[in-house]
Amino acid sequence: MKTAALTLMLAAGMIPNLFFAQEQDPLAEHVAFHLSFDGSLDPDQSRGSNQIIVGNHDKSRYEFIRGIRGKAVLGKKNVQSLRFKIKDNVDFAKPGSVAFWFNPVNWAVQTPDTPNQGKTQWKQTKTCGFFASTYHSSGYIVLQRQTSHVPGNMKDVLMLVFPCFKDIRKSNVGKELEFGRDTWHHMAMTWDGLKYIVYVDGREVLSTLVPYKISSDKLGDCFVIVMNEGLAYDEFTIYDRQLSAAEVAGLFQKDNPLKK
Repeated sequence: MKTAALTLMLAAGMIPNLFFAQEQDPLAEHVAFHLSFDGSLDPDQSRGSNQIIVGNHDKSRYEFIRGIRGKAVLGKKNVQSLRFKIKDNVDFAKPGSVAFWFNPVNWAVQTPDTPNQGKTQWKQTKTCGFFASTYHSSGYIVLQRQTSHVPGNMKDVLMLVFPCFKDIRKSNVGKELEFGRDTWHHMAMTWDGLKYIVYVDGREVLSTLVPYKISSDKLGDCFVIVMNEGLAYDEFTIYDRQLSAAEVAGLFQKDNPLKK
């Protein structure tokens, strides 16, 4: 309705062509799920269920702050992650993408004196998830940041892992990155069913292949926007096709706060 009205106004010469061009989003028809966090935890758009499946989301556990566009959500102490039904919202067996902005305002970090809490190398790490499918005994998908397992190493490790999938373990990938605190970053993960690519701030940082397409019957019935204390999100979007590297870079440049 809004686009039709703008078309009529443009034809009548009531608005400049530039304004109309800015209203057009070539990816709009491919949006399967969108949550802007503009003062609410409810999705702005969803093809499947828009109900938050898990959580007594007490407002004392999060707050809305200034975001990339309007408001963003910031997790506070004991914040709960957001779970939504996978059905019709995201399909990992078909080409798709997820993209969002995040800001590590005050997330947990290692310090030079972080102790090694045992022989297991991961015991002293601090993990912060971003996007995942819910746990399932056959397997699940997790995109997360984890502090280095080397005490005193200040770099973070961005990881895409496939826990419990016995035949996909070799597909787990990770890379050391530095995420400046209180700085907005854009992240996107795209897939064609067999190849997964992760981008940060418009640049490819991770890529991996899985041996077969992960259908919904091999996953839990929800996907998770992983909320963490001190982590802010804005403009979380799922697309029904694999975005190209140029399209991901375009999403980053479109709202890049450094340009404003």
